[in-house]
Amino acid sequence: MLSRLNGWLHLWLGIVTGLVVFIVSITGCIYVFTDELKAICYPDRLFVTPMNHAVQPLSVMLANVQEALGNEYEISRCDIHPAPNRSWTFRALDINPDGFGHWGYFRYNFRVYVNPYTAEVIHVENTNNEFFQLVLAVHTHLLLGHKIGQPIVAYSVLIFVFLLLSGLILWWPKKWTGKALKQSFQIKWRAKFKRVNYDLHNVVGFYTLIPALVLAVTGLVFSFTWVDQSLYFLFSGGQRKVERIVPVTTPPSITSTSSLDRALNDVLQKYPNADMVSLRFRDKPTAPYDFQIRQLKSRTYYFEWSYYDRHTGELLTSYGTGDLNDAEKIRAMNFDLHVGSFLGLPGKILAFLASLVCASLPITGFLIWYNRKWGKKSQTAKIRRQNCL
Repeated sequence: MLSRLNGWLHLWLGIVTGLVVFIVSITGCIYVFTDELKAICYPDRLFVTPMNHAVQPLSVMLANVQEALGNEYEISRCDIHPAPNRSWTFRALDINPDGFGHWGYFRYNFRVYVNPYTAEVIHVENTNNEFFQLVLAVHTHLLLGHKIGQPIVAYSVLIFVFLLLSGLILWWPKKWTGKALKQSFQIKWRAKFKRVNYDLHNVVGFYTLIPALVLAVTGLVFSFTWVDQSLYFLFSGGQRKVERIVPVTTPPSITSTSSLDRALNDVLQKYPNADMVSLRFRDKPTAPYDFQIRQLKSRTYYFEWSYYDRHTGELLTSYGTGDLNDAEKIRAMNFDLHVGSFLGLPGKILAFLASLVCASLPITGFLIWYNRKWGKKSQTAKIRRQNCL
């Protein structure tokens, strides 16, 4: 009875969530290689010709970006690439947004690419219409907005985790004989389409179980607070997550950009080989300058986080991967595990293939159900027509 219930739930929950799982998985395949694809598609805005002199002060770049955008947009972040051939990227928000952008979600309305040697604005990108940002929007909320689309995606992925586990129960051989094991672990490519389709769903699904679970669970961490807290509770030995305190600075009597330039110069001198430095501009006058330093290419797990006094430009405090406890380290790995970058290019390829298989499972599963429900009827009708002739 439990076996039949498991099969029934696996079937109908798969049919209900199949389209969402397919869309999320296909967009995931694309998003895995976003950095590589952007480098191919947008070389003019991402790369610059190295020069023999130092880069311009960040304050000068900020002024040029603000002039290009106008006063209705507020610069909220700057992604700095210490590599000599890379542009710097500024992100901006609409000060008085009407909703959350065209698709009901985006807060970053523009990305502005700047040549750091000349402080010249290379390109102003509207993120509401940019292809890879649209791929991310489809992946996270199906272009239906945060309130509607995000819960649909989140609960569909949560059901998909159940489907993976229930599928393992359905795959489990009843008898561990040589013939049964061969059917469970091998695809019979020379068989008819129905059998090949069944093996693609059953056998390939088994081999992809672990990476598919990793992709799904790491995605749920972004969607549900209780998943994030549960994983922290599990890997911390039963402790509750405590947020790190952001230091407070004394608000300056006179606003000065020289302290920002001093802080950035100190960061670049300390981490000359960093892949990227992200600077977040906070509104409060007592908020420090907030630098996140990514040490290795495409891996957010290896980082340093530094806070500088916005009045003096002096370092207040910093911490990095080595200062995290086990639970915090697992959490820091979450994004890299989700996109496969934790293992570099091989990990990205694995994540791509796993996402591709996840996209195929609703299709092959639907065809199994269709062939069982209507395949025999169609075959019987065909035989009857032949007998009549």
